[in-house]
Amino acid sequence: MSLGCLLPRTRFAEYLVGHNNLDERGFVNWIFRPGMLFNSTDRWWGDGGSRDNPHQGLDLCLYRDINGEDHTLDEKIKIPLIYDGEVVNIINDYIGKSIFLIHDICDGKGNQLYSIYGHTELCNGLDKGKTFHEGDVIATIKDPKEKKLDIMPHLHITLAWVTKSFPYNKLNWKTISDPGIVTLLNPLEFIVCKYTVLKDV
Repeated sequence: MSLGCLLPRTRFAEYLVGHNNLDERGFVNWIFRPGMLFNSTDRWWGDGGSRDNPHQGLDLCLYRDINGEDHTLDEKIKIPLIYDGEVVNIINDYIGKSIFLIHDICDGKGNQLYSIYGHTELCNGLDKGKTFHEGDVIATIKDPKEKKLDIMPHLHITLAWVTKSFPYNKLNWKTISDPGIVTLLNPLEFIVCKYTVLKDV
């Protein structure tokens, strides 16, 4: 049995659609380019090419409506929580803030579940030590244009088992890639949603 089998399915995508009234805009399903998927080695932004390291999570950026048209998310998009959890660290990333939450879910092997939300603008009052419930809004997407970046607004999500002995304040994008500390998970295995993966041309 894989570690991922221990995790419950989450209604995160349903909350994301509901909080942002995407259903009223004719939302049908999420759209992913291959480079947006977990463990991809491709860049989906700019001129493409390869990533320095395999993708540590999932990038949510595009959705399709009932008319077959594709739309991008924007900086007004509210970000809900995947599972009940506590904010344990907040760091800068190259677009905005990355929020690290710990969840009361363990694998029985000395590891605890974390979720990370990258490229965000924090909601007022969000801080380390605050606890939230599944579906609560914790942030919005940060607009890359503020830093003159050639990339569409998007939400990065990482799910991972992290050894319980590892200190919160040392969690960052470098340590989250250390297989001696972290086991990364594919978020699409746990997020209930309809999606289509586009073929790269």
